[in-house]
Amino acid sequence: MYKLVVFDVAGTIVSDDGIVLDCFEAAFREVVPEAWNANSERFIAYAQKTMGQSKVEVFFSLLGDLRLATAAADKFQNHYLANLHRVHPLEGIDTMFRTLSAQGVKIALNTGFDRHTLDTMIAQYGWASLLDDTATPGEAGGGRPSTAMLELVSRRLGITDRGAVAVLGDTATDVETAASFGAGLKIGVLTGAHGVEELELAGADLVVPAAPDATAALLN
Repeated sequence: MYKLVVFDVAGTIVSDDGIVLDCFEAAFREVVPEAWNANSERFIAYAQKTMGQSKVEVFFSLLGDLRLATAAADKFQNHYLANLHRVHPLEGIDTMFRTLSAQGVKIALNTGFDRHTLDTMIAQYGWASLLDDTATPGEAGGGRPSTAMLELVSRRLGITDRGAVAVLGDTATDVETAASFGAGLKIGVLTGAHGVEELELAGADLVVPAAPDATAALLN
């Protein structure tokens, strides 16, 4: 049985019906409208490919300017928060959290969202009492593919054996980051951005239709 399970958020434990890409588009349109008009297909393709990574880092990779990237990331978060009523937990997530916790497994979240967005979501879904820790790129010192968030929650929760940590995510980046960290179990879920082939190529030990389907493996 694993001592700590770390979940990605969007596409892994919540469904947002494509809001993430809508928010990327809105941010580009507001901050760099001319660049968006000339590069919209490339920008969206890159955003799709890098789902799960820090939003500031994704914008910086495309725009090459930290000031613009920061402004775009702020716009992204504002649009996401404005559409939070369209975001909802995936079926069975609360039960999964309670089942793991009852068996003594610690639960943490890591995400590409900022702290305000993550805390707003946690409060909206009533998850505060079910989680042992959470991490965002800003406080960890880097977002995926850096392992900083996984290192932070493991350290704060007193988990020294990385093989006792399991990580769930819906993107290749989630899985690759878990592998770089040395997680004992890397699980890909099919409720978000990437499919079976991408997740397996990234190194997933297990691919499941949805996060709750991995509960038994986590308690094995």
